[in-house]
Amino acid sequence: MKKEDVLLAGAGVVCAALLVTAIVLRQDGAAGAPPGGEAVPAEAGAGSAETGAPAEGAAPSGTPAAAAAGEAPAAAAPGAPGATPAESPSFISEQNRRDVLLFFEEAEGDSLAPEKRKIFLTASPADQAKQIVVELINGPHNADLLPTLPPETRLLGLYLDRAGTAFVDLSDDLVTLHPGGTEEEIATIFSLVDSLTYNLPEVKRVHLLINGEERETLKSHLDLKRDYLPDLSIVNMPRGQAR
Repeated sequence: MKKEDVLLAGAGVVCAALLVTAIVLRQDGAAGAPPGGEAVPAEAGAGSAETGAPAEGAAPSGTPAAAAAGEAPAAAAPGAPGATPAESPSFISEQNRRDVLLFFEEAEGDSLAPEKRKIFLTASPADQAKQIVVELINGPHNADLLPTLPPETRLLGLYLDRAGTAFVDLSDDLVTLHPGGTEEEIATIFSLVDSLTYNLPEVKRVHLLINGEERETLKSHLDLKRDYLPDLSIVNMPRGQAR
């Protein structure tokens, strides 16, 4: 073979190899690019792949985007997880009460008449007795009845001994503001005595004290140094309520 032919054959092989290499490189580049050969832009706010730091203006990791932008977080909807349920109103049960009969003076006549009232049903008979005396001081609700104790009277104390004697200690307003007279003093004494003994079987008799001390008389008539037993004979008791 001639020398020129050998050179031409070698040049053809080199050209063919360069052409194949160019074709292969072009195909590899096309496989990594989107159709049309356009580059894909990086996402806005993405951090640097090399440093891991957030891009400028991006929220730190773990921070909601709304908070980063200065927006207040939306309130949790009712029933949604994390929502605080409204507190249900507390219910306070009323302590049991009981009916009692208080005895006041009749507006027409000299007798006493009953009026129904409610007091708290406590475990202590002495405490119930105190409530009865306070209600007597408050006076009747019925317009046909008259008060038997001045409304300014204060209950200073009430003590019940084992024998069933209730010592009722009242302020001296009972004496100074009392109208006086035998009938009025009887109404006052037995209003207290009958109201306590009728409603409380633990009370057998009543002893009245004024400012913690015994007194000769209420208002120059009834003796206050003695105990008083109940007397329902002066009470105008409706049928069905007497016992």
